[in-house]
Amino acid sequence: MESLPEDVLLEIFSRLPARSAARLRAMSRSWRAELSSPSFVDLHLRRANTTAPPKLFCCPCDDKLMLADQWCLYDLQLGGGPGRELVRGGEFGDVLPAPLTKPLRGLVLVMCYGRNGVYVCNPSTGGEALALPDTELPSKATFRPSLGPGPPYYRNVAYGLGYCSAAKEFKVVRMFSEGHYEETATRCEVFVLDSPAYWRPAAGKPPPACIVENTGVFLDGSVHFLCSDGGGMVSFNVADESFGSLPAPPPLAAAVYGVADWRIRERMTELDGCLCVCQYACGSDGHGPCRLWLLRRHGGGDETAARWEKLCCIDPIPWPSRSIVPLCMYGEKILMRTGRSVVFAVDAAACSGGAPEILFRPDEHEATAGEFEDTQLPALGLYEESLVPVGRTVEEIVFSSPSTRAWSDVLKWLPARTVSELSVVCKAWRAMVTTDRFIRSHAVHANMAARRPRIRFVMDPVGGVPADIDRHTDEIHEPDISPKPFVCSQPCHGLNVGSFSDVLDFVCNPIMDYHEELPLIESDDDYDDDGDDIFYGRIALGYDEEVGDHVVVRLAYTENNPETRSYKLQCRMRYVKRREWSPQPIPPPPRPVASATPVYANGKIYWLVDPALGPASATTTTPPTSACELVALDCRNAVARHHYDVVRGPPMPPCGRVSVLRLHGALCVACSDRDANDIDVWAMQQGAGTAAGDAVWSMVYRIELAGYSPEYTSEKTTVVGVDPTSGRILLNTEQSLGYYDPKTGELETI
Repeated sequence: MESLPEDVLLEIFSRLPARSAARLRAMSRSWRAELSSPSFVDLHLRRANTTAPPKLFCCPCDDKLMLADQWCLYDLQLGGGPGRELVRGGEFGDVLPAPLTKPLRGLVLVMCYGRNGVYVCNPSTGGEALALPDTELPSKATFRPSLGPGPPYYRNVAYGLGYCSAAKEFKVVRMFSEGHYEETATRCEVFVLDSPAYWRPAAGKPPPACIVENTGVFLDGSVHFLCSDGGGMVSFNVADESFGSLPAPPPLAAAVYGVADWRIRERMTELDGCLCVCQYACGSDGHGPCRLWLLRRHGGGDETAARWEKLCCIDPIPWPSRSIVPLCMYGEKILMRTGRSVVFAVDAAACSGGAPEILFRPDEHEATAGEFEDTQLPALGLYEESLVPVGRTVEEIVFSSPSTRAWSDVLKWLPARTVSELSVVCKAWRAMVTTDRFIRSHAVHANMAARRPRIRFVMDPVGGVPADIDRHTDEIHEPDISPKPFVCSQPCHGLNVGSFSDVLDFVCNPIMDYHEELPLIESDDDYDDDGDDIFYGRIALGYDEEVGDHVVVRLAYTENNPETRSYKLQCRMRYVKRREWSPQPIPPPPRPVASATPVYANGKIYWLVDPALGPASATTTTPPTSACELVALDCRNAVARHHYDVVRGPPMPPCGRVSVLRLHGALCVACSDRDANDIDVWAMQQGAGTAAGDAVWSMVYRIELAGYSPEYTSEKTTVVGVDPTSGRILLNTEQSLGYYDPKTGELETI
């Protein structure tokens, strides 16, 4: 190798696959510098992609994904089967990426099912991927209830990827449209890759009333969005961030095919250097013809001279699918893909009558065999060999600045509402406070300061509108006083979960006015409680440190018979950011769960065991009848591992109520004594074992309520928390809130 001239070596390396060329960077520092230089990256991009046919990738079916530890993407051999493995696991974790765009200098915009996050990925280098911030639950696409004028809320968000050759930078563009409020205009935001900034407004303003649902298509320096309301196309110039417009193709009328109730779908892509719109009609009982239109420019490329020309009309009967989209030109033929990842080619000149040529069927090959779901975004797309990096994460860029790290150390001590208000000071602060690193640090440090517990009233249990307890009564709307139960957990890393009656579960951040319903699972016929009854142990919230997300656990009894002690318990889990429940039932806790609010402490969720259910030996012999039992779920990778432990609780009085809570970060059990009208609070010693018989408990508080009855009784009073500034205990009777001083025995109703 040393005898070969450097230019000859570079010529050889520029024709290698991207993964092979990237590995050569490890040979020496000089090779790493040369093979990472912009000039070589551009040379490799041109030379390594000159061969035909086009490069595609495909993922195995859903059944194989469930059996495998990690999903993978395969290089697709047209006319053959899956070739070499391109990507396995990596940044996407355990969710499936589906391509949104064609490769742009090797980079592809992908969306992950189950997580809904958007990534920039380079499949040719082994799946190098960059997670884009604020895409799993975009703040402007999340409804936040408010007592006053609500913040902007949009139903649709569409993404696109563009490249500015002059500035040599990639820009991710997203369009928010169809606002919840009629006066809410369409918005456009830009995220520049490898830049120390966050999502920011575009320099120009898009048309105010357009509705954009389709992914943007990059062509001739602009990202083009197809409007779904007949408003034509909106073009975003990547260089100066101005907006333009283009006409839409002639509309497709479903009535032409004799079926007036069919829905017309339109998808836009790039084909043969032109914008291409694919129109097809579909309904519950069939599919209509698929029409392809090309926007050709005449007269020197002036936009005013652009005209739509019908390319062909394809009969979809041989391959019925919800989604038929052109991929690229393959010689004189058009390469198409269906929602079931079938790839076929049709002759553009005679596609209205010629039979298609099937190039790939995933069910014919061992690596991808199985049942593929018919979806709008299958995990099949184009890629190209490229050494273009996806760039550093926002966190890496932001915290590389000493001044930003210094401001982070200041802001992490402030209340969340204050940090949110300060995030608009500059783009760097906005980017900093939205990183996982700052959020984790703030969750720890902002709660270390000794502050009184902040209490908020939920004015609307369905909408979750909160109001501070010390707010003037004239500013508070009349609350929805309902006889149905309302239960809410203690905060867990900033979020709470709760239930209203037997029909509504929710997760919320009362400080930031975030509220999201957790819809019941339609396939589960497990909620048959009376309207005024509720299973208080059914919804729980924990935090998975390994995944970096909150985990929600829902339990439900399908059988509950205290007379025979028989029961059947169902369990479902989900992560908050992924917005969907686990596809398969999760093994329930090994003990019957009591109707008491669960709690998260020390990395685990704890439920009280119901001693009236289950085998008598499990609840009356071990442990003794004078002690309660708890079930603990380890939240580390909880959805996959679902590891439970049974914990022996503290002694409990013969008659009274038991509840679990977290005080000073420790797991506590509150036992009420009905006869003495007292509440004893027990804390589990830190580091105590979780197996039955190993837990060590000590009494930390005794709350004597005899002198404050009937307003406060042990049977209807719940311990909520402790005020770290005074040491007083916050009590709730559902009619009164009060602070109890364990030193003096005084109780103040607030």
